Amino acid sequence: MKKTILLGMLAVAGILTANADTKMMRIHYADGRSELVKVTDMVKLTFEEVGDVPETGDQMVDMGLSVMWASYNMGATKPEEYGNFYAYGEIEPKTEYTLLNYKWYYPDYNDWDCDEWEKYFKLGATFTGTNYDVAHVKWGDKWRVPTHKEWTELITNCTWKWVTENGVAGMQATSKINGNTIFLPAAGNMVDADHTHDQTGCFYWTSSEYEQDDITSECRNYRANLDAMNQSADGYDYPEVGFSVRAVYGDVPEQPKDITVIPSEPVDLGLSVKWAPFNIGASTGSGKGNFYCWGETATKQYSHTYNYKWYDPLTDSIVEIGDQISDTDYDVAKTLWGDGWRLPTQEEMQELLDQCTWTATTTGYTVTGPNGNSIFLPAYGFMTYKGAPRSSNEHGYYMTGNADTRTNYLGNKMIDNCTVLKFIRSGYGFDAAKIDYFSKAGGVQVRPVHE
Repeated sequence: MKKTILLGMLAVAGILTANADTKMMRIHYADGRSELVKVTDMVKLTFEEVGDVPETGDQMVDMGLSVMWASYNMGATKPEEYGNFYAYGEIEPKTEYTLLNYKWYYPDYNDWDCDEWEKYFKLGATFTGTNYDVAHVKWGDKWRVPTHKEWTELITNCTWKWVTENGVAGMQATSKINGNTIFLPAAGNMVDADHTHDQTGCFYWTSSEYEQDDITSECRNYRANLDAMNQSADGYDYPEVGFSVRAVYGDVPEQPKDITVIPSEPVDLGLSVKWAPFNIGASTGSGKGNFYCWGETATKQYSHTYNYKWYDPLTDSIVEIGDQISDTDYDVAKTLWGDGWRLPTQEEMQELLDQCTWTATTTGYTVTGPNGNSIFLPAYGFMTYKGAPRSSNEHGYYMTGNADTRTNYLGNKMIDNCTVLKFIRSGYGFDAAKIDYFSKAGGVQVRPVHE
């Protein structure tokens, strides 16, 4: 896999050794580590000024909350310094913050063919602790951009006062829990090339997408807005605007487990494994289950490459988690249902195809095993950037635990895909079901198996 190496605080500039014969490069770091990499595997080698990484003591402040707070902004070295401005989900500052130069702007957007929300590649419910997170990328360890909930926790559990520190106006937060304080300079924000609200307002990005039931509403993200009259994290703004970032230190919050009905027992079709009587997220054989992406274990409002858990924006590539994830920690059936439930392998799905009788109906397939028992696989399509399918006339897509191990014409592994069971709607019925390939980042139905 191609890799990007960011050499910031830990790197000693110029300490690189290379062997022309083997096309290998060894990178020596200031902390004594070294790394041997293939030159052909490198995309970019960057030396950066990232500012001092806060440590314990005065630079990492315990406010008595769920996370520690940095005492200064990203790009700064002391509390009164503004630091850098960042667009939402970007890790580099800019001189202008426009829609067209926003990294996650959809370049093919046009007014006649797209809705307003489709101007952007939305990055998911939160990017905290990922490679969209400037604090995580620049400072590493457990540093990250705070979530909307963590900003709200800070605002609620502090008293706020407009003060001046070393000639810079801003807000002082004093913990109601332990009396510790942090200072947030009134750096204002950046809109296009204009620096606005300088010395009158503090604007900070959260790492959270604005919560709304309709995903086709305008794309907005939560930000904290602090001044002498108001302190809130419930406001939201366009992602291309440049705001300050104040990092927190702590574990990434655990995502709540999906609550689903678990079958009392599997269905014995007379095959090597038994099959679930319904999809994960459903409670009947014909019910619509949840849509899951390959290697993910939680539902979401929409699915596409840029909000896929295993997409890395630094390398613009999918991270490989194995060629077969059935019965691993990446297996949604094992994670949610446990007790021997898991994703079917490609071979087990093929056995279902080869050893059973498939009878098409108007809504899916009845699959009857060699022993006469049967299950029903409904057709509910797949989830995209526009969310779950809304049509009643959909194709059928079912996940297996196997990745696509084919290679393309260049000999490169096709790591973006997984294998699925697919049956395409044709008139009032369906074409024959078959094993096919589908994007790992697309959400599909899951029918588990049991030993």
